[in-house]
Amino acid sequence: MTHLGSLVEKSMKAAVAGLIWVCVAMLVQPAHATERQTLTLLDHDRNWPITPIMINGRTSRALLDTGATIALIDDDLLAYDKAKASPHATQVRGIGGNRVLPVTNVSSLSAGVQAWQDLRVAVNLVDAFPVQENILPVSLFESAVIDFDFSGGTVSLYDGHPKRIRGATRNAIKYFDHDGLIFIPVSINGVSGHALLDTGSTVTFINSHFAEDAEGIHRVQEAQEIRGSDLNRNALEVFKFQKMQLGNKKISDFSIPVLETELFAALGFEEAPMMVIGMDLLSHYRVQIDRKRKRIILQR
Repeated sequence: MTHLGSLVEKSMKAAVAGLIWVCVAMLVQPAHATERQTLTLLDHDRNWPITPIMINGRTSRALLDTGATIALIDDDLLAYDKAKASPHATQVRGIGGNRVLPVTNVSSLSAGVQAWQDLRVAVNLVDAFPVQENILPVSLFESAVIDFDFSGGTVSLYDGHPKRIRGATRNAIKYFDHDGLIFIPVSINGVSGHALLDTGSTVTFINSHFAEDAEGIHRVQEAQEIRGSDLNRNALEVFKFQKMQLGNKKISDFSIPVLETELFAALGFEEAPMMVIGMDLLSHYRVQIDRKRKRIILQR
């Protein structure tokens, strides 16, 4: 079994959170780009990129999520802003379903030296929905490059070209935006599909359309589950495939979970072969988002 298959099976032994969610509210306002800046990543048992933040002068932390389009803030941190609460709401869609959450404006929010004022956010009224973390979409940051160094525990924000890592293998993949989310092309057994880059998902998986079109071999059904955004349980099955192409990387003889989810239908990909690339795979790479050239750089 390849490295990918091993990583996926290990990741399935832990509880995983489906954090891919799309909001129909107005997209977040980006902070102005400045000189190179670095955010510190905190240790986390699920390898999520969590960074310290300040909300209205109060210290907290947030998940830097490539699979989100609006900030999600715990209601306990918004006590000073509840008087400004808007009657408007936003629909949050995820792996297990969707919920409607109120929106408000936060007076001040900062991550490192990046700061926003009067920022429109969704209000998290349920501590465990979708997870017990605040969420900041990476689209908040205006820098040309967002550089996730998971092993080094940092995220760098800068302009220019993505930093090359001496001695590392480099895989540059063109991406496209859809509703503020990042998708890259992927091929399994010669069948082309799209993969959502999601630092908010702990597991990598494909949908049933991809599994069927690529004629995967159903392995022994395992009692593994993924927690969706509606807090229900969604059963995972495992399929084996002969080959996968991701940029210039070819992977042979691997297994990957298959999850039936309404998420892709909500994004307009109901009948398409789709994949989510989560932190079980991403955390093993230096992941760079080159926005100017619309490329994802994977280095290892």
